[in-house]
Amino acid sequence: YPDVIESVSFKGPSATIKSHHNVGGLPEEMKLDLIEPVRELFKDEVREVGKALGIPAHFIGRHPFPGPGLGIRVIGELNKERLDLLREADFIFVEELKKQNLYHEVWQALAVLLPVQSVGVMGDERT
Repeated sequence: YPDVIESVSFKGPSATIKSHHNVGGLPEEMKLDLIEPVRELFKDEVREVGKALGIPAHFIGRHPFPGPGLGIRVIGELNKERLDLLREADFIFVEELKKQNLYHEVWQALAVLLPVQSVGVMGDERT
């Protein structure tokens, strides 16, 4: 679906189509006109436009990134240390998917930092 459409029905055709949560223009105090030449295009159509414009494939095929940023992928306190850890985990995860040629087989791939600590064993000691 284009980004302006969000509804999906798993029981059959959708009766109601609603606007996506982050669509709706700019705040009036910005006094700018919004120009959206690809607003009504579907994601695959946007990718075709990108190819025609010569945009590199790694940009065109990149997975969606949340509008609020990495903050919604961190459960608990949000600080630089935890964001750096999340970036590293996300990079490793995505790179491994790419190495196995699986990145483009899934619609989204991401790491989430949970406030969970686990106990392991290294040698004869618990870690």
